[in-house]
Amino acid sequence: MPTDNDLFNEEQTMVAMSFGEHIEELRARLILGLLGLMVGVVIVFVPPLNIGKRIMTKMEEPATGALTKFYTEQAIARAKEADATNAQLAPVQANIPADIFVEQLRKIAPDLKLPDPATLKEQTVSLPVTYGQAGIIKMVDTTVRPSTSLITLAPLEAMTIFFMVCVIAGLVLSSPWVFYQAWAFVAAGLYRHERHYVMRYLPFSLGLFLGGVLLCFFFVLPITLSFLLEFNVWLGLEPTLRLTDWMSFATILPLVFGICFQTPLIMLLLERIGILTVEDFRAKRKMAILIIVIAGAVLTPGQDPFSQVLLAGPMIILYELGILLVSQGRKKPLADVGE
Repeated sequence: MPTDNDLFNEEQTMVAMSFGEHIEELRARLILGLLGLMVGVVIVFVPPLNIGKRIMTKMEEPATGALTKFYTEQAIARAKEADATNAQLAPVQANIPADIFVEQLRKIAPDLKLPDPATLKEQTVSLPVTYGQAGIIKMVDTTVRPSTSLITLAPLEAMTIFFMVCVIAGLVLSSPWVFYQAWAFVAAGLYRHERHYVMRYLPFSLGLFLGGVLLCFFFVLPITLSFLLEFNVWLGLEPTLRLTDWMSFATILPLVFGICFQTPLIMLLLERIGILTVEDFRAKRKMAILIIVIAGAVLTPGQDPFSQVLLAGPMIILYELGILLVSQGRKKPLADVGE
């Protein structure tokens, strides 16, 4: 027998719930979701596990790796230029006082029969000088290269960013519980024959969220950062990254990707409960693409167009995937539902 808290309780239908009851349901689900989030944040934050510190270090790696690669490539490029310049230079002669030269040779090879240095006063020895400018540049670049670590400009900046990373990581860790509460609130406003879609789509919703987060972190962020650093090369600038700017970018953007990856599932649900049809989605395709492009510009934390395109592109593909999913399995008429 279903209980009062059962997600599929037959008495909890949209027609039976008043506006106040919907608000109360929303409040209850928000409290449960926040409690789950709190548990996830505590697990990430507790010092013995150091999960938050490990995650923060892992999130810094794309930035520090990109900076290291950038400065290494710059040093190699300058070394090649130096080699080309050195090849065009005329041979250089070094004039060394003969007495000093012989005296130094005696220290290296005392058994050699060399003249007395005193007899070589005011005489010089000319020697050709050759050196590798490329090697010198590489050595200097290694010793005086700008720091490839992220910088902080305020005393509380690192602590604030660490707490933000713990919250986002706690949200990802508790995402199964949080998503369940979100879908449970949706189910409370559906008819009984429509509620089985919730439990059917919940695992796919979680998978799409985690897939969007991982795709952004391991694919979009490195490409975006490489593009931005190459833009610095084009302008002739030496880049450094601030901790706040990078971590805000590296935490908010994957979260946005995970949420936006819910697009085909939401489209499928809207069709299954009879709000929209596949013809509606096809007819509004141009409007949907416009909204997706605008959303990509608004939702991405950076001002660069590259990350906006990398968000809008997958969303358009997901919209087309949603149309394909909807067209593959039309909603059955109510007479065929068997309820």
